[in-house]
Amino acid sequence: MTNRMFFGLCFIVLLTNCAFSQESQNNSDHYDVRETRNVVYKVVDGQELKMNLFLPSKNGELLKKAPVLIDIVSGGWSSGAPGEGGFWRACGSVESGFAVVSLTHRSVTKDCVFPAQIEDVKAGVRFLRAHADEYGFDSSRFAAMGASSGGHMASMLGLSDEYRQFDVGDNLDQSSQVQVVVDLCCTADMKFYLERSPEQTPDPVYAVLGGQKRNDIPYEQQAASLLEKAELYSPITYVDANYSPTIILQGALDHLVVPSQSCLFYESLKRAGVRAELWIDNSQGHTASIFPEDQRKKILFDFLNW
Repeated sequence: MTNRMFFGLCFIVLLTNCAFSQESQNNSDHYDVRETRNVVYKVVDGQELKMNLFLPSKNGELLKKAPVLIDIVSGGWSSGAPGEGGFWRACGSVESGFAVVSLTHRSVTKDCVFPAQIEDVKAGVRFLRAHADEYGFDSSRFAAMGASSGGHMASMLGLSDEYRQFDVGDNLDQSSQVQVVVDLCCTADMKFYLERSPEQTPDPVYAVLGGQKRNDIPYEQQAASLLEKAELYSPITYVDANYSPTIILQGALDHLVVPSQSCLFYESLKRAGVRAELWIDNSQGHTASIFPEDQRKKILFDFLNW
């Protein structure tokens, strides 16, 4: 089956042009936002990895058992300072009783490639669970969101705890699996590009796999190593019945991460019996701004149902 045919079937199966209410999430309580910034969750090779926390509080007291919404700061598997919580915070989640976390990881360099980035985000989740009582988190309700490479990182947090090869460092008594994955246009199967069109594989994919996209180093000389790593670092490799419920948002006009990636991921999840949804925005390309904000909020919180 060609990619075009497969992509077309996804459009047939999925509802991509429904009308939605513009009502906000129903919540009678309104909370203040307590900010705790630059929390160091991991130190590796002298580098401090940090996160920002945005916590719901009322009358000076943190809300107890707040669900945790993680926003992964990542682009091309590079990350900077922790941010403001992305869409989770922008849509008023903290005021509605959710804790929001902005999580960073080590940026890819020639000396820092996979699995470093995966190890980092998993360490971040374990740190949050280890400090759940301190910050008022509900450890049974964690959701992770990211776009592009951030979506890839979020998807790697959906792995069942049966796969612990990426769990290294502190707090190993804690789970690194989140309860919900929100994936925006991620590369779910890195082999997809390498096997079909190595010359059109995005440069960041080569970089994070430790390869080099140069004329003087032919792909054929790197193929075996790259394909082996690509399989190890692809979320789709680990999909089983215990993978986290996943919602995928994809732009139909995305020419960097082709939409068939999301279709393949969705179909793999459904075959495994995982609760999953795929929403395709016909007007957007490679962006985190898939669907208008009010519509995106309804789609995500209906799926969370927290």
